[in-house]
Amino acid sequence: MSKVELYTLIHVLAAIIWVGGAATSQVVALRLKKADPGHRLGFAKDMRFVAQWLFIPSAVVAFVFGSLLVEETPAFGYDQTWLVIGNTGLLVALLIAAGYLVPHIRKAIRLMESGQGEAAGATMRRVTVGARLVVLILIVIVWAMVAKPGL
Repeated sequence: MSKVELYTLIHVLAAIIWVGGAATSQVVALRLKKADPGHRLGFAKDMRFVAQWLFIPSAVVAFVFGSLLVEETPAFGYDQTWLVIGNTGLLVALLIAAGYLVPHIRKAIRLMESGQGEAAGATMRRVTVGARLVVLILIVIVWAMVAKPGL
């Protein structure tokens, strides 16, 4: 296996984990509307863990190995439209996830644990909107990586 093939494999696997996991979490979240409070609390705790220890690290791995691919492939350049879309989308998605989603999930967990269900629900609804925005950004990134506009 060449370096480029190895970098591509790791890049794609990391993207699959991040994009697939984020999309799947939204499908599961749809079921929470009628779930009991204990189930919602468990889901929130799981999502905090998954976002912090799986989604964000896999995004970083995808970026690092994507960058290695650009460095190893003469036809690729950081000024190409598809890479600008991908890198900008990645940065925005990471900022939303690390700067907004994870802290607000923590807040919702604290609210749930202290018996403030309505406030926790309102916080989780805002988290859901942010998470869906991230999924939309990820879909645009995947489109850019596949279609490679500007190449």
